[in-house]
Amino acid sequence: MRPDVCRLGGRSPRRLLRPLAALGVAAVTASVLAACSSGGASAKNTLNIVEWTNAAAVTYTQQIDALFEKEHPGVTVNLQTAPTANAGWPTLESSVLASKNVDVLAEFPPGPAGYPPSYTHISTGNPAALVTSHQLVNMANEPFMKYYNKTNAEYSAGYDGGIYGVPAAEYVNVGGMWYKKSLLAKYHMSVPTTYNQFIADCKVFKANGITPVFVAGKDGYQNILFAGIYNQLIMQGTPASDATTLSLNRNKAFWQGKQEWTDPVYQTTASEYEQVMQYIEPEAAGVSAQTAPAEWAVQSNDYPFFIDGSYDGNTITQANPSLSLGFFAFPGTNNPAWNRAPLAPDLTWTVPTWAKHKTLALQWLALFSEPSNYAGWVKATGSLSTETSVPTPALKWTDWLSAHMNNAYDALTTPWAPNGAPVDATEPNTTAMQPIGSVPAATALQDSTKDYLNAVKGAK
Repeated sequence: MRPDVCRLGGRSPRRLLRPLAALGVAAVTASVLAACSSGGASAKNTLNIVEWTNAAAVTYTQQIDALFEKEHPGVTVNLQTAPTANAGWPTLESSVLASKNVDVLAEFPPGPAGYPPSYTHISTGNPAALVTSHQLVNMANEPFMKYYNKTNAEYSAGYDGGIYGVPAAEYVNVGGMWYKKSLLAKYHMSVPTTYNQFIADCKVFKANGITPVFVAGKDGYQNILFAGIYNQLIMQGTPASDATTLSLNRNKAFWQGKQEWTDPVYQTTASEYEQVMQYIEPEAAGVSAQTAPAEWAVQSNDYPFFIDGSYDGNTITQANPSLSLGFFAFPGTNNPAWNRAPLAPDLTWTVPTWAKHKTLALQWLALFSEPSNYAGWVKATGSLSTETSVPTPALKWTDWLSAHMNNAYDALTTPWAPNGAPVDATEPNTTAMQPIGSVPAATALQDSTKDYLNAVKGAK
């Protein structure tokens, strides 16, 4: 991926809903954004759309833009993008919100956990703060919302009976694991369905001179593995429909001091994590998320497994079209029935209530949401479909997902924490943890427990 320029061209995992899907993005500068503007069109006829950099998503957005301009003579769509790496996206988002120069704004949806109870005294961040301050349009009664799965939309963008965004994308992030089908087949392996099977496969690969696991350790993508393990362990035996309630109860238990990062389930998580990390690329600490998908893809005879979310399928395929590619959710338990796909809502279109072109913005969303157009979006981006009449496309790597979507669940959210709490308060810091860092896993759990308790105590 590269920064796309003008109308011809567009994730850090910790505490974001998903990591960066990029192959070489650079920050979008003010001059580039200016060059990508409407080319002299009157501001009153310019619809401003802002989203983060993702090559496939941006390219398809531009196709919708072109169609919209064709159907609305005299209207120009101005698309601005920035990568989520190096604070590019937060900077752009803050800028357009401060200047009120955006009509359609992409957001990572807050979900239920984005609205902590009043007794926590936690100030919500965007987009939840925009919702509670009545700065986002309630989409609940918009005609195009009939296309979307209502339960999904209410979970990702719902608040107090309203729906404040269009849930355009959904992926498997935590626990995401890619694999090379040809390498597994060469050693007579099937997709691992248990934790012990995965470790056994890694031992076989290592014995044959193959490094089993690739990960962008420089940018903390090993957290995908850590969080994936505890999601499976906590959700074991729990119906997928109870995931949201369980997640919110877990947040409450952390806040009340009834659950801590040193509890047995997280000690088990740390133990499993340590074992898997024995099999990673030795130089993983230097591997960047921007280049990792392509680096992994082109090395067909090494690294059978790659820790990364399902959003990078098209990026991997573009880097090596001949690669025999597969995807599954890491099996954190030794019961195959408990190893399911944790889902994360992703890019969600919002419209500010103060948008200069609110009517045009809603018309653009109506065009985007037409099933024939949305079907092209999910195929281009590799997203799981959020529209009831649009099936998730069968790509060469989606066979496992297709077979396991019936028992997938909404991924657990991290515990509520006061503003300014240390980064490891809401989740152990796997970047500091061995082998990427120098801190033993047991110490990292203790550090997270101490930092979380101190942060909550200070808030009370």
